[in-house]
Amino acid sequence: MKSISDYTSSTSAMELYTFLAEAVVEERIQSFSTLMEWVAPLPRDARFNAVIPRIFKLIRKLHWGFFRDIDPETYPKIWKEVVIPHKELKQFGDLKRNLTISDVYVGILDLHGYTRFCEKNKNNLSMLQMLDDIIQVDLFNIAKSYNVVFQRRQGDEMVLVGASACDVLAVTLLIIDTFAKRRTFNVKEQANHRTGYKIILEEMHVSAGIAGGKKFTPFIITKDGDLSGGVINTAARLQGRANELSGSHSMILVSRTVYTNFTNEMKTAPHPFFVKTPIKFFDSGWISFKGISVAVHEVLYTEQDMQKLLYEAQMTDLYRAIEGGLWKDGIYISLLSLLSKVLRTMSKLKIEVTEQGALRCLTNEDIIKFIQDTLSTFRLAQDYRKALKNLETLVEYLDAIPRFDRLCLEYAHSITQEYRKILSRYEARIDTKIEEKVPTVLPAKYRTLYEEGRRGAEIYQKLQERLYQTLTPLEISLLWSSVIDSLQQHLDVSIHSGKK
Repeated sequence: MKSISDYTSSTSAMELYTFLAEAVVEERIQSFSTLMEWVAPLPRDARFNAVIPRIFKLIRKLHWGFFRDIDPETYPKIWKEVVIPHKELKQFGDLKRNLTISDVYVGILDLHGYTRFCEKNKNNLSMLQMLDDIIQVDLFNIAKSYNVVFQRRQGDEMVLVGASACDVLAVTLLIIDTFAKRRTFNVKEQANHRTGYKIILEEMHVSAGIAGGKKFTPFIITKDGDLSGGVINTAARLQGRANELSGSHSMILVSRTVYTNFTNEMKTAPHPFFVKTPIKFFDSGWISFKGISVAVHEVLYTEQDMQKLLYEAQMTDLYRAIEGGLWKDGIYISLLSLLSKVLRTMSKLKIEVTEQGALRCLTNEDIIKFIQDTLSTFRLAQDYRKALKNLETLVEYLDAIPRFDRLCLEYAHSITQEYRKILSRYEARIDTKIEEKVPTVLPAKYRTLYEEGRRGAEIYQKLQERLYQTLTPLEISLLWSSVIDSLQQHLDVSIHSGKK
């Protein structure tokens, strides 16, 4: 056949297939709708019914990229979301290219330790083949069983696309469990990786970000079938954020929309995986990425992770204080209450710090006591200068604790940085107020000493402190409030991730 008009009653199915397949390979036919335009004159006979499904499969393989393996039987959920069925043959169709739909979820996963494993076993091809089989075969089959499309990229990066928040999250957890030495959760029948692999394979951790499920967020399928758009970008940034926070363990971060839709899906029709494997979510606040801010939740799935729920209320109080701009007292008090609670939930620790040239050992209780004293300094004594300097010391203590919650520590650093601005302005106001008191508080001979003391720091400092002690609680409170009011527009607590 040289053209479709050459088709006759004697043309074989093989001839028709060869003619159409060449057109697909040469990219003259790139979509099912174009194919149907070509074959419009042909009778809908046995030859037609034998050839069209095979040509459609060829179009999928060559032009659908990420979605080349999907079909309505194996992936019914995702097929419904990303394929436009043909009006005549609804089991076939064209891949959507620009989507702004709510029911697509994307997971980006990064496998920690992959490069190290490959380098360690570079001369052991069977070990490398085993890891490749796990990723290419076992993980693919796990995803497929949950209607989730799986693709491996750049060795250690994996992409998941599904039409359900529960499905994508279940596959992510099973992938984490595949590379864990100890079973992450008690769902033995879900473990599809081959028996014995866990004994041979060294433990690897996974950082994952999941986004999607939000209306009007673009999800773009390019001409060559690759993925781009806001959903992909957000998932990638969440994965990068998880990577920052999870140096020694697996972590999953999801957007708030994913969390909300997961909860709604479970209420509507409980997912079999999560009926047997309950998980929790921890509100991680808003994270600023390049050009956007995303509300984030961490997925808690191990007993150790669940400990975070013990200080979730304090974390929420801090978010509210920050949102309300409560710099006069709410943010400071909420932060110290949170840090104290985190220390109470941790196992016994001991750190060494150097103070005034001497080495000192601190335990949980020592640091908690320091926090309590600092809160009293702030709230009761209203010695804001000492309280803010104590906050800097406290953050130095926390930096020395290897297992301290990274998110809480980031907030402590960000808030301390803003309070440095306040302290600088506050001390300037205090100095001005003290200068105003010199003529009325100090006798004449001390006024002379005070002026001379400017040239002698020790005397000057003692006299200045004496003047400071004459400030009334009302004066101190008014000074503190006026500084906060003057800086309110310039104070901001933002947790940034990725390149600035």
